[in-house]
Amino acid sequence: MSAEDTRPPHRIAGFNTLELAAGLIIFVVGLIVAFESLSYSFGTLRNVGPAVFPMLLGFTLAALGLAIVFEGRTSLAVAPYVPWRAVLAICAALGAFALLIDTAGAYVAIFALIFLAGLADRPFRPVTLLCVALGLCAFITALVLGLRGIVNIDLLPGA
Repeated sequence: MSAEDTRPPHRIAGFNTLELAAGLIIFVVGLIVAFESLSYSFGTLRNVGPAVFPMLLGFTLAALGLAIVFEGRTSLAVAPYVPWRAVLAICAALGAFALLIDTAGAYVAIFALIFLAGLADRPFRPVTLLCVALGLCAFITALVLGLRGIVNIDLLPGA
């Protein structure tokens, strides 16, 4: 059991703040969905219109949000530890891939994706990442050549 698991939950007016925030967000989203459904036609009982499903969904979300808020009176939940290094590394890897795939080609984008995502792991293993990147590049090459005309990916820039 880590130190994060033993600390008491933060409370405001008897409500667990984690549960309170989550429940209020879900409640507000449910109200927004229900309010937006008013712009559609409800139809009749025999011929139900497009507003009925989003209205029911919105009310259900709002009710679940309130249930989460009131369940927070007895909840002992504590905010989990967020591994920010891993989150930022994976977001950077996906962003780099998206920016590089069209301009630099698939090979450069794959290497950037693999090496930036590899920063999420504590012991950075460049040899392992190089093998993974080379294997993925070989797989993409075989896929593009094997399914020529179906899979159209620029493996090299300007190709």
